[in-house]
Amino acid sequence: MLEFDIHNGNMTWPKMGLTFSDRPYLYGISGLIDSKPIVETSLADKRIIQTQDEISVEGHFPKLSIELIQRLSQVNHHIEEIITLRNASGRTITLNQIEFGFVADLNTRPDWKLCAVPFRVQLDGSVHDYSTKAIIEGQFRNAVYADTSRPESPLTDLGSLRSEAWVWGPADKGLLVIKYNNDAIELSIASPHKHCDATVLRYGGVGFSLYCEPSTARYLAPGKEFTFGKTLYIPYEGGLAKAYNRYRDFLDSRGHGFPDDYNPPVHWNELYDIGWYHSDPGDLRRYYNKEALLREAEKARMCGCEALYLDPGWEVAEGLTLWDESRLGSVSSFVRVLKEKYGLDFAFRTILRCYGDYWPHEYLVQHDPLNQSKGPIKWGNQELWELCLCNKAFWKEKLERILDIAKHGVRFIMFDEMDWRGPCYDPKHGHHVPTTPLDHVMAVHGMAREVRKECPGILIEVHDPVWPWHTSIYAPTYFQQGFGDNGTYDENWGFEFMWSCLDDLKSGRALALYYYNLGCNIPLYLHITMAADNDNCLFFWWAASTVRHLGIGGQESNKTIEPSGGLPPFNSEKRLAAYKQQMRIYSRLKPYFVRGIFHGIAENIHLHSLHGRQGGVVCVFNTEEEDKEFQFLISADLLGGTNLVIEGAESRWTADGVLLWLKLKAMSPALIQIGDAVQGSRGSTLYES
Repeated sequence: MLEFDIHNGNMTWPKMGLTFSDRPYLYGISGLIDSKPIVETSLADKRIIQTQDEISVEGHFPKLSIELIQRLSQVNHHIEEIITLRNASGRTITLNQIEFGFVADLNTRPDWKLCAVPFRVQLDGSVHDYSTKAIIEGQFRNAVYADTSRPESPLTDLGSLRSEAWVWGPADKGLLVIKYNNDAIELSIASPHKHCDATVLRYGGVGFSLYCEPSTARYLAPGKEFTFGKTLYIPYEGGLAKAYNRYRDFLDSRGHGFPDDYNPPVHWNELYDIGWYHSDPGDLRRYYNKEALLREAEKARMCGCEALYLDPGWEVAEGLTLWDESRLGSVSSFVRVLKEKYGLDFAFRTILRCYGDYWPHEYLVQHDPLNQSKGPIKWGNQELWELCLCNKAFWKEKLERILDIAKHGVRFIMFDEMDWRGPCYDPKHGHHVPTTPLDHVMAVHGMAREVRKECPGILIEVHDPVWPWHTSIYAPTYFQQGFGDNGTYDENWGFEFMWSCLDDLKSGRALALYYYNLGCNIPLYLHITMAADNDNCLFFWWAASTVRHLGIGGQESNKTIEPSGGLPPFNSEKRLAAYKQQMRIYSRLKPYFVRGIFHGIAENIHLHSLHGRQGGVVCVFNTEEEDKEFQFLISADLLGGTNLVIEGAESRWTADGVLLWLKLKAMSPALIQIGDAVQGSRGSTLYES
């Protein structure tokens, strides 16, 4: 059990002899009253009330006239912290920064580390696992998305680190620090700074991050109070994977995961072969027509896919959300043909921005508070018209257009390209001015919720509604996710590892998928192109192992969607045959991958087990350009039994579990079936030797 002394700031774990903080708890705050900047570095009139299971701290910041109430409670074997601020003045207060938290001397902890959860590896490939030496020397950074085509708000976490949660301690044990807020965007801050002759780390507590989130705490009207998200301090032992598992268990306990009957259809994405034509009516009529889509449906059927997914091209103009009957016939007839002739469900993508001047201009975002004129923005060689989803009239019309398609028995919708393009200053939209990222997020999530309400049983994936996908996400992975009544949407996006997948794997960027699964059961959706994989189907199995909802495509590969340098040449018939073979194996083992428990034996060794079944499926990956031998142990506790039958590797059972060894050729995967999983995979070979 953790122990803490609020008087001196010490938080200790006597069982392990660890002291996580050893300096007084920090209370720092800065803000504006009538445009006058004020900084306060201590809490006045501090009163401490202690009971058996809870400590309450009350006090105020006299210059800002802000009252503080802090509660630290013992819950089971961990501590929970809740902080409330109240404006006790008669004037509105603008808060610029908050620095509350426990404080640890870094100089006395040379062998400690600070590691982000659930993204030890961020989407840009940066590793967020820092020694105290690195922190002292300033060798750290946050992953950030920046886009010169939109107004960029200043970041309030410069010089600090942010994450949903942190692991703090020595290599094999320590403290898991979780920040949880499902109503506002709020992350856990870890901030180093100089104090006297030492460098200290402030962690836990409260701090602004990103574009001054949680934004709902930024302005406190007279008498208004704001309660920040809960912070949990949970001790752990047994290595980093144990800490990650504890975070995953915590999210599960809050309803952020998947139901017992979760079984998403494997998609075939037509984009990779048909191409992307950005609303060009001539190219769409020539390349993106009903006949072309039905050819893709046949590929989907041949590969054992369960749904045809339509990416850009099905609309009259991209972003208009109007099904183009002139090219594709009616939605209902198309859905019927897919099901009756090909045995496929129907899935599609919807976006917010429009690739053309089609919507009434009163719906557009007004980017400039001093200029009411509205027009497109330039993004590369594209002209994009940005629409304000906080405009209630537009929100309603957009929803109606989505439902006009979804009501015909659609199985899945992706909410894509809805990233925030800066504040809107149009007072005629019916929203407050200016809008915030949270306003936009809530509008996107509200629309997803309404679609699910009107079309029960539909699966909905929502991309991060603020930062686009490929360097860092803005909202927490769990924010308002949950199936049924637990949330507003079902699945997260697989972070754009869909174009140059082998490069993503070799560079280490795709390790973000591994750490996500260690720390989160919220399903990811990702489609991949076989054209960017290899004949060993290395990335197919990486995606199958780390993405619960899988999509494939790309038998031929269309040049319009390839990276600027193109893709390596490949034999399309051989690649297709390899993928068809892997899909047969995947289909037999699908429950392990979509509903199984993910265990990280190592970054390149994953075990998938199922409740009530003995054994499991082990995925092993050689991501190097030379043959490699693997030898590793899997605990009998993870497998639910001993002396189980094994296929796919040499093995020897010990008192601790099973020792497995195999040799893999360069850039190749392997599947090992253990126990009950063997019956589901008789005769399955990953690839031809």
